[in-house]
Amino acid sequence: MKKIAIFLFEGAELFEIASFTDIFGWNNVVGLKEFRDIKVETISYKESIKCTWGGELKVEKIITEDNVEDFFDYDVIVIPGGFGKANFFKDKNNKIFKKLIKYFSENNKIIVAICSAVINLLETTYIKEKKVTTYLLDNKRYFNQLKNYNIIPVEEEIVIDNNLFTCSGPGNALDLSFRVLEKLTSNENVNIIKDNMFLK
Repeated sequence: MKKIAIFLFEGAELFEIASFTDIFGWNNVVGLKEFRDIKVETISYKESIKCTWGGELKVEKIITEDNVEDFFDYDVIVIPGGFGKANFFKDKNNKIFKKLIKYFSENNKIIVAICSAVINLLETTYIKEKKVTTYLLDNKRYFNQLKNYNIIPVEEEIVIDNNLFTCSGPGNALDLSFRVLEKLTSNENVNIIKDNMFLK
């Protein structure tokens, strides 16, 4: 069984969360039978988060200093982005998140950061010399921040560097989720999910 952890910061965007929960949820129902065992769980350092555009989301698992190693056996970590005005960057230096990213990075596991979540990811300092993108609009104020880190900024909507997946906004989060699904399953399986979800 493959396992995906969706790490939620306060102020995460629900659309970016759903881009992964829903795609992989459909996979477990209509995907090829050999791939119907991918478990997706929302995790956070707190019991619930308030999403950028309203609504409170209760997470499935709380990650703490004491149990962080229980999450080391997950195959993928996904970090949805959010807005600063919704306190998304308030906890970007969270020690538990840093420990998790350190392990995933050192063990070449799949790391996915959507839109502004790239900033929180890079703040851990464990992503180095990798090609990365982030939100490209708003006078490039997020993209311009990438020069502050030891990475290679790429001005494209989706950038994949080995097991590091980044994208520039909610609109391509869905495409990114299919790229991850293909890496974990197959192109044939991805097309089946798209057909069943009327996404072609």
